[in-house]
Amino acid sequence: MDPLLSVVGVVKLAAQIAGALNDLRTLCKQLPGRVHALSNEVSDIEVVLIQVAKVLQERSCSPISMAETDSKFILQLLVKAETKLKELKSIVDGLAASSNQSNVIIFRAGLWRKEQPRLLALQEDIKAIKSSLNVVLGASNSRDMMRVRLDIDSLSVVTIKSAQNQTASLHEFLQGMTLQHRETTEFVREKHQLVDERISRVEEMLRAQSEQIQAAQFTQIGPSYDRTRPLSQRRYSRPVSKNRTPQIPPRSEAVGIRLRQYVTKTPGFVDRLLGQLFIGYAGMPFLNAPCDTDACDKPQASHASFEYWFPVGFCWSQIIRLQLAYQPNTGPQIALTTLRRVPDSAQCVSYALEGNIEGLKSLFIHGLASPRDVSSTRGYSLLRWALYGQQYETCKFLLMAGADTEYRPISVNDDCPSDKACDIILRGGVSEKTLEILRYLAAGSDFVDSQNFAPIHKIVLKLSLHDLEEEILQNPEDVDTTDANGRTALEWAAARGDDRAVTMLLSYGAKPNVMDKKLNTPLTLASNQNQTVCVRLLLEAGAIPDPQLPAGIKFGSPLNCAARNASDPLLLKTLLDFNANIEASGVDGVTPLLHVARGNSASHAMLLLEYGAEINVTSKDGRTPLTTAIVYNNHNVLRLLLDRWYEYSECPRLKGPHLLSLVAQYADIRTISILSSTDHLKLKFDKDYVLGDFSTRLQQRVDVTEKLITAFEDLLSLINQGSAEGGSIESLMESGLLPTQGSNSPTSLSEESDEVFEDAQENLVPQACPSFRLEKRSTI
Repeated sequence: MDPLLSVVGVVKLAAQIAGALNDLRTLCKQLPGRVHALSNEVSDIEVVLIQVAKVLQERSCSPISMAETDSKFILQLLVKAETKLKELKSIVDGLAASSNQSNVIIFRAGLWRKEQPRLLALQEDIKAIKSSLNVVLGASNSRDMMRVRLDIDSLSVVTIKSAQNQTASLHEFLQGMTLQHRETTEFVREKHQLVDERISRVEEMLRAQSEQIQAAQFTQIGPSYDRTRPLSQRRYSRPVSKNRTPQIPPRSEAVGIRLRQYVTKTPGFVDRLLGQLFIGYAGMPFLNAPCDTDACDKPQASHASFEYWFPVGFCWSQIIRLQLAYQPNTGPQIALTTLRRVPDSAQCVSYALEGNIEGLKSLFIHGLASPRDVSSTRGYSLLRWALYGQQYETCKFLLMAGADTEYRPISVNDDCPSDKACDIILRGGVSEKTLEILRYLAAGSDFVDSQNFAPIHKIVLKLSLHDLEEEILQNPEDVDTTDANGRTALEWAAARGDDRAVTMLLSYGAKPNVMDKKLNTPLTLASNQNQTVCVRLLLEAGAIPDPQLPAGIKFGSPLNCAARNASDPLLLKTLLDFNANIEASGVDGVTPLLHVARGNSASHAMLLLEYGAEINVTSKDGRTPLTTAIVYNNHNVLRLLLDRWYEYSECPRLKGPHLLSLVAQYADIRTISILSSTDHLKLKFDKDYVLGDFSTRLQQRVDVTEKLITAFEDLLSLINQGSAEGGSIESLMESGLLPTQGSNSPTSLSEESDEVFEDAQENLVPQACPSFRLEKRSTI
């Protein structure tokens, strides 16, 4: 069977189903929300199949043929795709015919509920087939790049042998070498052109997918569609050239106590009862590991640090830190300091993450926080949290307030603020204003000197002007050589978004899944830096979306990084299309949806929800997407969660910490206005939640105004009224929120199933939590 003919047939079938779903949308005023996601999956697989067809057609006219194993696997996937799409078309046609015959709302709702399990299963099957096609297509493209490299190597060997066998006159020899040089140059130019065409194809495909995401989401919510981030999370930085040389601050000669790692000696149950003890040391010959680099072998002053964390709630949750050092010129040094341990949900941590400098100032003035506060889960100082949130002006403020740039987090895989600033500078892509703050933050760090960069690293980092391919040809064994942190040249190229360097390194056999000492892979770094093209190239080369971590270690996945930093939801979609775990989380239990609720757009949140993200997932500090959006005043995400919750599994308010307490502490006027306009917060059931002196908490805020107090009082009044103004019974029935009446109906489901089909109206109409499903849950 000809794969090209097969793929053309499946593309036509996918196009027919997409058209049928559009016709169904026209026929029915209200559609189940998950059908939108299903329609997007069909459109996605159609795009992937078109890409497969293009590659197959190019191979048929090119001397480079597709591998036989790839062709067989593609045929198998095409057969599966055709089977699933035919089954889906049958369901859609049946629903359209039934809906056309009857305008009874209850009857339509029963039809949707009956087909729920099959539709959900088909969506997952289509998603799996699409992911497999992406992997096969990427593997084929990567092998093409390897063939380019092998062709160049073969040509070099032929050229050398030709020169060695030349026995004619000098004139004939020179003529032959000139001709050979021209042929070699032309051949290499053609091969490099293939690399450029490959990158251009990826960019074009990603651009088309981005436009498709925007069009699909606009169709769902219309004028309410907004891709902007909340104001506090917008980062104003201009594009920076990938060829720009990073400006690293000079190393300070000031004497300071710096520790390379902490070692904890207390087991978990002792930590909860007696606290935690951390010990760090450096420059001790009998304890430190042998030096294996020139930078490490330099004389280093001996010093040690002992840090004791009292149990939470005991002795004001203090941290006592004792530092001992010996300098040959000045003698022994002793420093005793105290810090305060705060939960990750502390107000000062939230302010540092969102860049609320005025809020931090007020907390410091009133003695409610300090620049030396440290969070429990990660051991991050406020300065490290601000750096984590890319709030660089806040970093500058905290430095002026006396924050410690050398305080190291708990994990040995994490960096202190000064080292992290150097790392960010080397990754590139920051504005001049940000670069100035980072250099100030990194002053005194020996990060660059201690990395032991090989020549190939320096070329990628633009610290050397040598040619990358020349270096690889001269030293092919160094393609995966690592620096002091275990990073390869591919990791640095991916972090900097140098897609040409990434393609070249992969073509010379660089490992796409290498993991450094910080537990980063090339894919993690590319995702963290918002480098969509590099992410796609790495995934096609076999990068694993969820890297395997050492036992007992929790670390943010590439999808976590993308959810936190990506400006375009396409980066998230690219990872999800290669089967990234949508519920992956780090040590703090923060999933991609929670990251988006904190600081990204509603477009990102809608994409994650359509891919099945848990709308009520809870982090370790008890925050849900809804409460996180309130705390960080992410208005667009908050409106999405409240107005379109009925597209998903359950109401987003019934889990997590006390809602009104968070509103009183963090919400601005616009957030309160959004909550006030939400019907499902007005139910009589909610009276049980208004017990508490929240007005007093509101008045203690530094940014409190008369308008804010009035808005909050109006919200309390609305809740106390208990006048639910939910959607119409007909809309709830058709969307599946209300069960259809009459057990004799052939389309009704068993009462044992309490799940609904995550349905929604097509228009953006606020809906109330159905009172018959409300369940009071304990707050955290």
